[in-house]
Amino acid sequence: MSASHTLGSSSINSHNIIETSNSPKPSRYRQFIDDLSINRNAYFLTVVASFGGMFFGWDTGLIGGILTMSSFKDSFGLNEGSSSYTNVSGNIVSVLQGGCFFGAMSSFYISDVFGRKKALFVADFIFLVGSIIQTTSGIGTTSLGQLYAGRFIGGFGVGLVSAVVPTYIGENASKEIRGRCVGCMQLFNVTGIMLAYFINFGMNKNIAGDNPLKWRIPFALQMLPGVFLGLGLFFQNESPRWLVEKDQHEKALHALSRVRRRSPTDPLIQREINEIIADFHGKEKLTLLRQMKLTISNKSSFYAVSLSAILMFWQQWTGTNSINYYSPQIFETVGLKGTSAGLFATGIYGVVKVCITALGLMFATEQVGRKWCLIVGGLGQAFAMFYIGINQAVNPPVDGEPLNGNSIFAIICVYLFVVFYSFGWGPIPFVLSSECSPNHLRSFSMALAIAVQWLFNFVISKITPYMLSGITYGTFLLFGGCCILMTIYAVICVPETKNVPLERIHTLFEGEIIKGACKDTIPRLRRSNMLREMRRDGEDDDLGKGDDNGMSVHVERVDGRV
Repeated sequence: MSASHTLGSSSINSHNIIETSNSPKPSRYRQFIDDLSINRNAYFLTVVASFGGMFFGWDTGLIGGILTMSSFKDSFGLNEGSSSYTNVSGNIVSVLQGGCFFGAMSSFYISDVFGRKKALFVADFIFLVGSIIQTTSGIGTTSLGQLYAGRFIGGFGVGLVSAVVPTYIGENASKEIRGRCVGCMQLFNVTGIMLAYFINFGMNKNIAGDNPLKWRIPFALQMLPGVFLGLGLFFQNESPRWLVEKDQHEKALHALSRVRRRSPTDPLIQREINEIIADFHGKEKLTLLRQMKLTISNKSSFYAVSLSAILMFWQQWTGTNSINYYSPQIFETVGLKGTSAGLFATGIYGVVKVCITALGLMFATEQVGRKWCLIVGGLGQAFAMFYIGINQAVNPPVDGEPLNGNSIFAIICVYLFVVFYSFGWGPIPFVLSSECSPNHLRSFSMALAIAVQWLFNFVISKITPYMLSGITYGTFLLFGGCCILMTIYAVICVPETKNVPLERIHTLFEGEIIKGACKDTIPRLRRSNMLREMRRDGEDDDLGKGDDNGMSVHVERVDGRV
């Protein structure tokens, strides 16, 4: 970018600062409305793509309730009292995660070769096919084969979409709203969970007897977010960063200007597209194998890619999906009896999750920062899990006896757990995973991270029924211990990426990475503050110079040539 552009921009910024200091600060509501107006194209893209996040949420919310319905058991000849029932119920839940794992791994190739937008179309189609197969299973037979096949196929689509959506949103959103936008995937995820909870409750209350429509309708309705995603994608642009990677600079410029709602000749658009091109310089033509070798051989890029996978690993060991999948059974272990009571309590759990996730994205992710959301969230989760486990050990519910105060607080702790999870370890791992990887390795990094997520999602969903029936209260103590460990990891190893442009995040993984991450725990010492000041003063032009073996790249100016 030219010096005149920099000077002009600085003058304008100074003028704006003077004007702002002499005028009253706009209200928070006014700021919120202005933000929606300025970034409405990015937010619309976020909403459309986030319907993909609802795929998994809907299935997560419906399957636990469906497994408790007598109509479902009758359709497939399942006997809850049999020794094989626990294994079958675990298989029904976990076969979807098997498909998700392979779908996530495939995103490495599909989104990198065909683009983020086309990859979402593919994922959407596969998910819809799987949903149809699940809905029509059990007709004229009690065999579970078709149900298993439908869940695996649908899971493939879910895994693919869950890897591509954070990448697609993160590569389109500006740094000021990136965390909030990527986190919207988790908001739609928990919204899907909540809707499925209440649909299960409504089916159980309003469809009499053992009518199979009780469980077929929830399976059929999960296709709605797939329809919305498919239609909405027709009106969205491709990722500017993917287009640059494929050497389509002109298309990238117009995609970026569209999502930012600025002219292609706008100095800010010119600066950003130049930074993106410079970051990819020398890497556009690298083979996939070469990129993987560079990741392994360079400490900074290896740390960044592995960080994404480790965050997803810890996310699953919070225990959240044990509650998501088996919440009616878990409420029963703390003393809340009856199918309808369990489903209703589960529905309220979903409402709390949606509300706190929305509030967290509005007031925590961009304001408090990613790191402290993880720290506070982890500590709160640990307290809730430890209390539930200890209470169940010393004060187990007794059939026929009313709940005492300790048991009531244990039920409250289930909701307290989701409060802390919903602004911390729920959305933040997705945000950091989409941010921390270098542009040319983001498809590989997200595929690895989401594959790890689905692998351990599978493990948790498979072992939870055995843990609840075997070690009982030890299940919650185990998850509480994991929450303590992940909090320590967040303090020591996780950098703060708030307000750092994607093309500058590599600087957080240079030098003494652990020492820098620990400094980021103290807000006034955050490295992102220094980067923001340098960028504002125009002193970051040489940041990122380095060799091509890692995250740092040699930045060459490409003024005007897009």
